[in-house]
Amino acid sequence: MFKQLLAAAGVGGAEVDTQLFTPGVQPGGIVEGVIRLRGGRVDQSVGQVAVEFITRVEREYGDGEEHIADQPFGRVGVTGPFTLPAGQVVEFRFTAPAPLETPITFFDGHHLPGAAVAVRTVVDLHGALDSCDTDPIGIGALPAQHVVLDAVRRMGFPLLRTDVEAGGIRGLPQRLPFYQEIEFGRSPHFPRVNQLELTFVADEHGLHVVLEADIEGGWFREDRDGIGIFRVEHAHAGQRDWTTEIHRTLQGMGALG
Repeated sequence: MFKQLLAAAGVGGAEVDTQLFTPGVQPGGIVEGVIRLRGGRVDQSVGQVAVEFITRVEREYGDGEEHIADQPFGRVGVTGPFTLPAGQVVEFRFTAPAPLETPITFFDGHHLPGAAVAVRTVVDLHGALDSCDTDPIGIGALPAQHVVLDAVRRMGFPLLRTDVEAGGIRGLPQRLPFYQEIEFGRSPHFPRVNQLELTFVADEHGLHVVLEADIEGGWFREDRDGIGIFRVEHAHAGQRDWTTEIHRTLQGMGALG
């Protein structure tokens, strides 16, 4: 459905509609679609038409307050500049690669609670505010992500929710200014782990898996956080028992003793 765009000096009334041919994709995959612009009552000057991905990102401030806002990433220019004739409809096909660090929203056919990614069309009209059309899209787990998530689940950790945090993880080659945390609850097999959080940092060859555990302290000891990292190569993701690797990582974090 066409959506109204702001026009210079309050006149014009151009409209935009974006249709995605790709309702779902994995990180690194290609989203395809078409953008339709319909001119209003007067010719309008368009600086650029672009598409970008957006997700909801949490940012923590020093005073403890949290702010959640849409974070754009992976922007691709489609066309422009040009003049949009009054009353006419023009179409532009586009392809947009989803960055490998795009947060995933689906695992094993189920939506991850709290996860949301969309494709946003941005139209730069000269003399007016940028206007947008936003379309949600599903982001499925890569095979390497799937085997790790499945291993955590088979170890008895229930998947609770996910969110996206602003910032980076020290020492890892991130390209986006945020990272996704996937949170799991307690497992009956690992009674000292109160909570387990998992983050993927993917690249062309594989991904780093970051495990952060809230570890119960016991008598005369406070609870503490433990962090462990291991690597999964895309080409060999299905050739190892990842429960063993996760168990070894938790042991190295002091979460078992």
